[in-house]
Amino acid sequence: MSTRHYLGIAEPLPENWSISFPAFPGTVTTGCDFAELMTNARDALASVVAAMEEDGCPIPESFDVSPDSSNYNPADYHDPRIVLVPVEVGGRSVRINVTMDEGLVARLDNLANRAHASRSALLARGARMVLAVEAAD
Repeated sequence: MSTRHYLGIAEPLPENWSISFPAFPGTVTTGCDFAELMTNARDALASVVAAMEEDGCPIPESFDVSPDSSNYNPADYHDPRIVLVPVEVGGRSVRINVTMDEGLVARLDNLANRAHASRSALLARGARMVLAVEAAD
């Protein structure tokens, strides 16, 4: 995995904060204060990137690689705060050996067949879910 940074446009609202991401149109989240907003921003980007990776969609270039592709127009916002939000994106696949109960493997393979996915894809998805829960603790 590698870390990419994306431009976030944060705006104070009467009751809370809102943030949107020009590189990911339609991705918006809120927070009751700026600290919560930044936590929610990282979570929102991580969710969008994970879904794009699962669907095989290309991930936009990081802001530090291509800042001109941000599509940010200051006139579209009222009192914007510009932030860079980090997100982990997948890297190249690495082959590993995993040992587990054969019944669990059979259940995993059955689910993979029904989901039209590979065993590796499901194991990676499960690992992401566990890591997300651990990060929240």
